[in-house]
Amino acid sequence: MKVSARYVLAFAGAAVVGIYLHELGHAVAGWVQGIGVFPSPAKEYILRSQVDWNQETWIALGGVVGTILTTVGAMLYFVRARSLTAEAVLFGALLPAWLYTIRFFLKGRGHDGTEWQAAQTALGFAPGGHAIDIFFACLLLAGVILWGCRLRLPVRYTFLRIVSVILGGTILLVALQAGNNRFFDRFFPSTQVVNTPSGLDPR
Repeated sequence: MKVSARYVLAFAGAAVVGIYLHELGHAVAGWVQGIGVFPSPAKEYILRSQVDWNQETWIALGGVVGTILTTVGAMLYFVRARSLTAEAVLFGALLPAWLYTIRFFLKGRGHDGTEWQAAQTALGFAPGGHAIDIFFACLLLAGVILWGCRLRLPVRYTFLRIVSVILGGTILLVALQAGNNRFFDRFFPSTQVVNTPSGLDPR
């Protein structure tokens, strides 16, 4: 199986950009509320010592919206271009949804902390439910079906490529998150969310 450097760069670039747009979504939702938020490559930092739960719900939802827009954009690009580069971009954009879904099945919550619960509150769903977990699982499934309808290469090569993408992508995002936190956490103090509902499950 031969994978070109262009394919790898397109995949990694889409994954990294997708994560950043998730953080940028958080930041935009904060800015709209007049709250300073710094979007680092893999984490948003709220520039206040504390925020109210009602403000946090919209900041959390902004990240979800950022990931959705990125993924849908990659799907549209894939439909239009139908090339290996477009496939790499699609896989990179789907990587967060893949990790959220796997984490959901393994730990019962697609995102650590209470981010999903806050975003669900903003949407009017029960904060302790799994509406966003299910949505990302469906988004991932839609992307896989879309890709499968355009599949042209022999199955054996495709399987090896998918395994490489999953393993390599997972390592990439874990390394990005760890490196980001190690570098940026020292500059930004943590923010306390006040008036948080009781009974939330920060897994």
